[in-house]
Amino acid sequence: MLQLIKPGEKDLPQCVKVYLSAYSTDPWNETYDKDKIKSYLSGFCSSDSMGCFAAAVNGGIIGLALVLVVPGIDAPYFRVEDFCISAEHQRKGYGTLFLKGIFEEALKMGCDSVLLGTQRGFPSHRFYLKNGFTEIESVLLYHLL
Repeated sequence: MLQLIKPGEKDLPQCVKVYLSAYSTDPWNETYDKDKIKSYLSGFCSSDSMGCFAAAVNGGIIGLALVLVVPGIDAPYFRVEDFCISAEHQRKGYGTLFLKGIFEEALKMGCDSVLLGTQRGFPSHRFYLKNGFTEIESVLLYHLL
């Protein structure tokens, strides 16, 4: 049974392991410094304006969702900055269950929607569409400082 938990400082090593596992495989094949990831995750776990949720199965953390609650004119919305399931737990239905838990948390906080970004054509893109997200036409821009 999947449980949605709010990880604390003691859970960070497990969270780091999940994050590294999820992003070290195809299609991302990313390599990150463990200390930088721990600091990144800690920022979400310890902030009042950001949140960290973990998916736990049999007491072990298998997934992470890093979110922001963004104020809106009519209602706030959840902005998912990162969502991942450890490589060994992918394609087993845990991601869908975890998303449902995230939706419930967003509703409890008065949010009316969940927004996220992903890469078109990646497995995550198909996963989010399959789980009820609608693709919107927009342009995402950034400016490097």
